[in-house]
Amino acid sequence: MENYERMEQDMCEFKKYIKMTNDLLVDSYKWKRLSEYADDEASRSKYKQISDTLYDMFMEEHQHIGEMFKS
Repeated sequence: MENYERMEQDMCEFKKYIKMTNDLLVDSYKWKRLSEYADDEASRSKYKQISDTLYDMFMEEHQHIGEMFKS
């Protein structure tokens, strides 16, 4: 029974990790869209940079998820 509870805990943590990773992608897209609607070039550039940073973070975590399945 203890192994089952440990597995359930691991699954719960994995689901949280997947949600946090997907949130990075969603936030990246939100900042990308904000950059498209910004009124001035400085804001567009700033929002695009934030979007790119979040997307890079998402891709790193996505790669890590893939590695988890290969190991």
